[in-house]
Amino acid sequence: MAGHDVSEVSEACRALSPYRMIAVGTDFSSCAGVAIEQAVRLGGAASVRVVHVIDTIVEVAADSAMSAFVQSIREGLIAEATDAWKASAAKIGGAAANLPCQVLVTNRIVGVLGFVRSCGADLLVLGAYGDRRPDVGFGTVATACVRKSMTDVLLVRERQRGAFTNVVVGVDFSATSARALARAGQIAARDGATLHVVHVLSAPWRRWAERALAAPAGTLVPPHVLAAHRQEATERLEAWRASIAAEFAGLQTVAACLDEWDAQLGAGSVSGGGGGHRSSLTGYGVRARADLMVLGTRGRTNLRDVLLGSTAEKVLAESPCSVLAVKPAGFSHPLATGEAGLEGSTIGRVEKF
Repeated sequence: MAGHDVSEVSEACRALSPYRMIAVGTDFSSCAGVAIEQAVRLGGAASVRVVHVIDTIVEVAADSAMSAFVQSIREGLIAEATDAWKASAAKIGGAAANLPCQVLVTNRIVGVLGFVRSCGADLLVLGAYGDRRPDVGFGTVATACVRKSMTDVLLVRERQRGAFTNVVVGVDFSATSARALARAGQIAARDGATLHVVHVLSAPWRRWAERALAAPAGTLVPPHVLAAHRQEATERLEAWRASIAAEFAGLQTVAACLDEWDAQLGAGSVSGGGGGHRSSLTGYGVRARADLMVLGTRGRTNLRDVLLGSTAEKVLAESPCSVLAVKPAGFSHPLATGEAGLEGSTIGRVEKF
């Protein structure tokens, strides 16, 4: 079974300090208010920067007869945003109520990612609504930011006020999932939450052979081969669980090894049910009453499904709880770096209020 050694977990814990600068996007909604509260709770008010992006295609043309008129429209939008932030901040209360906010006039995704870069943030926090009924999945701006941000992205549900209680992290024994496990351990230890370390067993030969020949599941591979594969995954998962538990004194941990098609594997795990390994992971989260799911993203190409990885895509589409997407070391994207050729023509006035 491919994957990295358990030492990756300890190395990731040593390499990843708590988030030092946190950027938060706001649209002045109550959901965004909760996201700001979470950012302050995780990093302290001094490390939080807030941005509001006015999504407009209006351009100010120099020396144009219309430029004064267009500029007046921009100023009106900024004035409205100023009033909206004052009202929103007052409702948030506490330290968050005194945070300044910047407004950008540009494309939303470009503006948010540019703000993250400009303030040197290592975490982006967004309030997120479900885009399907019931309240699952996330909207297009939130998911686009997850795909393109060079930093980790936390999508916060409106109901997630206060500390997390059950944190589920998916691991596939890669270096990025070691980073995700380290982040999940930091948050769970801080909040006194139970950390569920979950691996979904997916034998590659099964998927290829059974789809190709349309054979019933489990009939093409000898049972002893499947049993050995399960045993290896279970032992590796237990080693990763033990490693993260050793990093944080008093951290409560649970290891759950799920099969892609079958029911739970190993004592004490929660059944993921059927429906493919991505559904098994979110299904486990529902049964474990998770209020935060943490997972690593791949970021290897510009193809959407590989950019995040199929598991991350499915969790974003299905998750009813908050999600923390952890980026691979060295991840880069043209929009996040400002190399896409969009910022120079679209970013308008910047105000701080």
